[in-house]
Amino acid sequence: MTMPPKRKERAAKTGGARPAVEALKKAGCRGCPALCCHDMVEPISRPQTSHDVEELKWQLQYDTIRVFIRSHRWHVIVQGRCMYLTDDNLCSIYDRRPERCRQHNPPDCERYGEFWDVMINTPEELDAYLQKEKRRRSRRRKKRRQARQS
Repeated sequence: MTMPPKRKERAAKTGGARPAVEALKKAGCRGCPALCCHDMVEPISRPQTSHDVEELKWQLQYDTIRVFIRSHRWHVIVQGRCMYLTDDNLCSIYDRRPERCRQHNPPDCERYGEFWDVMINTPEELDAYLQKEKRRRSRRRKKRRQARQS
């Protein structure tokens, strides 16, 4: 997988290290337009069968659905807006918000750049990604066989 351009740029600037986590947490959500409250992210399994692929392609036909891969883990994004988000982008149930909301913190959030390694927006992009991965796995198997024969 290729690293997203923003992540490459950040890594180049910092010598590969992430910005100081504490500095980011200090700034926290202040000034953020509640990006995390606009899309629901759910982990999913990598499609294993042709049925799994067809099901995921069907979901990707909807303009509110995207799939991303981060650190080899697959997720689906359902675009929308949390019903508890106020007009001024504040959580109206902040003191009793769900645990998942409590755990979502900088710098691993949408505000600080691309949070994904691969983003898939359409059924065609899913097909292309899976074909590319299939070719990559095939080349690796071929190299291993050649190495064993040497």
